[in-house]
Amino acid sequence: MATGNIAPVPGDAGPDVPPVTTPDQKERAKLAASGWKGSGIGEYIWAALFAVIMEGFKAAATMAAEIFDEFAAILTELFTASQGQDTPGFNRLVSAVLSDTLGVEVDAADIAQAQFEGGRIAAMDKVGADLFNTLANEFLGIGATSEAGAGIGGLPGTQGVPLTPEQGVKAAQAFIGFALSFAVRQGNVAFISSALPWEWLSGIREYGEMMAKNLGLGRLTRRALQPFIQTLISTPLQQALNQQYRPHVMGEKQIAGAYIRGEIDRSDYAKRLALMGFTDSDIDLLIADTYTRMDFSDAFLLHENRIITDSDLQKRISDLGFNTSDIGLMLQARQLQSVQGAERKYADILAEQLFDGVISQSDYDAKVNELRLPKLETDALTRNAVARRNHKHKTLSLGFLKRAYLDASITLDEYLAHVTAMGYAQDDVDILEVELLFAQKAAAAHKAAKAAAAAKKAAGKGGTTPPAGGTPPVTPSIP
Repeated sequence: MATGNIAPVPGDAGPDVPPVTTPDQKERAKLAASGWKGSGIGEYIWAALFAVIMEGFKAAATMAAEIFDEFAAILTELFTASQGQDTPGFNRLVSAVLSDTLGVEVDAADIAQAQFEGGRIAAMDKVGADLFNTLANEFLGIGATSEAGAGIGGLPGTQGVPLTPEQGVKAAQAFIGFALSFAVRQGNVAFISSALPWEWLSGIREYGEMMAKNLGLGRLTRRALQPFIQTLISTPLQQALNQQYRPHVMGEKQIAGAYIRGEIDRSDYAKRLALMGFTDSDIDLLIADTYTRMDFSDAFLLHENRIITDSDLQKRISDLGFNTSDIGLMLQARQLQSVQGAERKYADILAEQLFDGVISQSDYDAKVNELRLPKLETDALTRNAVARRNHKHKTLSLGFLKRAYLDASITLDEYLAHVTAMGYAQDDVDILEVELLFAQKAAAAHKAAKAAAAAKKAAGKGGTTPPAGGTPPVTPSIP
């Protein structure tokens, strides 16, 4: 059977199939890793793992701290119990150490009694009082005793009596002797404790040493000796060194002043300042700075009287250290200050004119507001002037009131009321009343005599005798 190329039957080829590609596994893994990283899940897992580990560490640390605290608390309780503070032995130990420190017998029974009555605080108060009273009594020369004094809070000595220099010397001697004797006793304790066969017993000496350290006996001794050393050694020695070597020199201002006065020459002046470390350029500046300059008020007065020019005034003000931009304001301030005295006198004149009615209130206000004075001051001046004008009034004179009474125009009570309103004291009012009554009596007598003379004259002419002044006046009684 013959074979050959057989052509495909039309329509029997089937649908078109796209080409199939083999996936790239490496690229797929890269994309997956990038997605994992971008999602943040990795950081979350690590953070969660770290948090779990840290919580575990915290729990373990807390547990360890709790165990340590419990152990430390047990040790502290053991140490506290081993101190035996509430035992008779502790009180005897405190008494023995304090007696050794002070060289004065301190009774352990007193400390125990204080503890029995007030507890541990009261016992320590008793120990502190024994130490305090012993030192105070020794310093005042009373003696080595821990008894409290009769002063404030148990202080020794007489209240209100000042201390004397002799007492200060004795107190210093007593304290230094106390420190020396304590040092010797501590040396004995150290020697004896070191000779003991058991090494742990050598720690007994620590009791006294710790007490001395806490009291600061070494520092207090230095303070007690300081005035002695300062007065008897330091000051005389310094004086001897000063006298021998003359280390002190004048200050730069004093040297410049001596040069300006001509007491030293230029070379001596320059040499002295060079020894003080000044440069050659600073020497001239120091001379200029040493000169005493004219005061601002004097320069201003000379300028106002046209003796110095504007530029000279500005230079002098600048040399005084003022800013040149402030010179104009300073001149205005000084000018205002120079005329304000005259302005105040003019304000007094205006107040007098307002009081006398020469000017009105509006004229006064206008003129006062033109014054070169601060507003607060012009307001106060206006207030004073208005108050003075409002209280303006005139009173009748004593002579007029006297005539009015003698003429029966006013009564005696009205006269006395006017006199009192004029400001007279009561004693003066009584004197004026007596004087007025005497004047009234004299006036009545004069009037009667005048009437009698007229009657006598009429009788001589044969006329009818008129009544003597009509009804005779009633003479009031004089108090």
